[in-house]
Amino acid sequence: MNGYDLILLISVTLFIFSAISWFLFSYVFIPRIDKRIADNGKSKVCPVNIWGLRTLWIATAIAIPVGNPLNHEHNPFISPKSVRPYTTQADKAVARILFISFYGFLIMVLLSYLLYPEKYSS
Repeated sequence: MNGYDLILLISVTLFIFSAISWFLFSYVFIPRIDKRIADNGKSKVCPVNIWGLRTLWIATAIAIPVGNPLNHEHNPFISPKSVRPYTTQADKAVARILFISFYGFLIMVLLSYLLYPEKYSS
């Protein structure tokens, strides 16, 4: 197994984890968070859902500390401080898995392209 095969194996594994956690987070955990928010009389956080990215925005708001370039207070789509009080430990765990697997997959794809450009040329 060479370096490219290892990167490919890691990428596929991260993609599978990302897909499963994305599905779980969007269909199980986000409705629960939305319900907790609605029960407190507040409107839905991040009402915009472009291509399903609402799932990733909410997961990012929950998974990483506020102040990070990916999770800052001036995000036009979601305020991290408006969603965090309504999350449980399970929400945070799945959000972290989604965040790590999704961005890890993107990094691995970029790394494979940078390290092995001959695999992508015709």
